[in-house]
Amino acid sequence: MAQPALSRQIRKLEQDLDVELLQRSARGILLTRAGERLVDRATVILRQVDKTRAEAKSWEEDPAGPVTVAMIPAVGSIIAPRLVQEVRDRYPNIRLALGEGLSAVISQNLLDDEIELGIYHADKSDTAFHVTRLLTEPMLLIGPGRATGSANKSRKGPVTLAKLASYPLLLPSRPNALRLAIDRIASAKRISLDVRENVDSSTMIKRLVQAGLGYTIQCISFVHDEVARGDLTITPLAIPQLARDWCLVRQRDRAPAAATLAVGAIIEEIVADLVKDPGWQNPQAAGKSSNPA
Repeated sequence: MAQPALSRQIRKLEQDLDVELLQRSARGILLTRAGERLVDRATVILRQVDKTRAEAKSWEEDPAGPVTVAMIPAVGSIIAPRLVQEVRDRYPNIRLALGEGLSAVISQNLLDDEIELGIYHADKSDTAFHVTRLLTEPMLLIGPGRATGSANKSRKGPVTLAKLASYPLLLPSRPNALRLAIDRIASAKRISLDVRENVDSSTMIKRLVQAGLGYTIQCISFVHDEVARGDLTITPLAIPQLARDWCLVRQRDRAPAAATLAVGAIIEEIVADLVKDPGWQNPQAAGKSSNPA
């Protein structure tokens, strides 16, 4: 479009909306706050138009169109390789996009219609979402690997809450959901845990534990690759209240496209196979590769 015609269209849009969308000066043109919000909203609308067009072409054919899946990091590293391969093999007309983030961010992205599917620790009571539980992971005590020079107490068997008090712990700081759950359980039993440092980095926590500087509490997906390599070890916790679900989540009030349902079904298959894998929950015993999926 030529510049004069574009300017006329923008002026008509500003008149129609009764807001200023652009700030014009000798130095150039910038979006106003209203303009920035309109761009964000229009991007979502145009994406929906693109999805609808793709879906219309595939209502009587193979699933097609864009599907964006966001996962928490520990889950993504395990599921993503097989998911990409399966979608390529089965549904070449689906345009798969993957991302990762914290549970709260993924939840908001679903509400904002920026993604179609999320895999995270969802609140199953939230009526805005359709939630499918994929699996439940118990929390484990994560200790240094076999090659670490320091004594590795985490190899002596299941650890009760009372025994956990004798371990130097490295945990994320409050208000991290896991930390809140650990503190709540310990407080209810009037047990004081030895939290040496608050560490708000999953990579840093794993490195510190690997160096023999403490222990942490997490599920197997958090450390599966490191345990399979022998860099870290795991010990069951005799604390049944500490567990986390993987949930497949989508918006409840939107009818899912065929492509979204197809990708969701593949994810459920992958997780079902994962649960059957004997090396999944205890990779240090099975001695399997770091990619069980």
